[in-house]
Amino acid sequence: MRAMEALVDRGLVKYIGVSNFSMAELREAQAAMKNYPIVSNQVLYNLNRRQIEEDLLPYCQPNQITIIAYTPLDSGQLTKASAQSSRPDQMKVLELVAAQVQKTPAQVALNWCISRPGVISIPKSDRSARVVENCQASGWRLSSAQMQLLDGAFPIGARK
Repeated sequence: MRAMEALVDRGLVKYIGVSNFSMAELREAQAAMKNYPIVSNQVLYNLNRRQIEEDLLPYCQPNQITIIAYTPLDSGQLTKASAQSSRPDQMKVLELVAAQVQKTPAQVALNWCISRPGVISIPKSDRSARVVENCQASGWRLSSAQMQLLDGAFPIGARK
């Protein structure tokens, strides 16, 4: 971490971020930092994989550490294309909310993710149409009732 700080001092990087750091690793890294804060932690986060809400997310939010959510569509498990193959009851809820807001399930899953304070997502895409679809997950918000419905359908720890 001191080497990362040296890179900032030399103007080679602007900010320091980490990836897949647990709470213990994040605290240890912060303790090693003398001059600059850790500004982000890139971690797995999506409707199916919400374990960071137990400790990491509540810690990062007040400490201004942005969560960069990778695999926010759970490798395609949260898209309409996979609705028939994975947990149909949960997908019905996702599709219901998508119909309510006139968006795709992928857009709803991404919007759910970025609606959390201090969270951004980095969805993978292999086609330009999918990039456009992903971009349309921003600029609007799910209602609190829709968020609660999704939170209830996709409980923390349901899938590890």
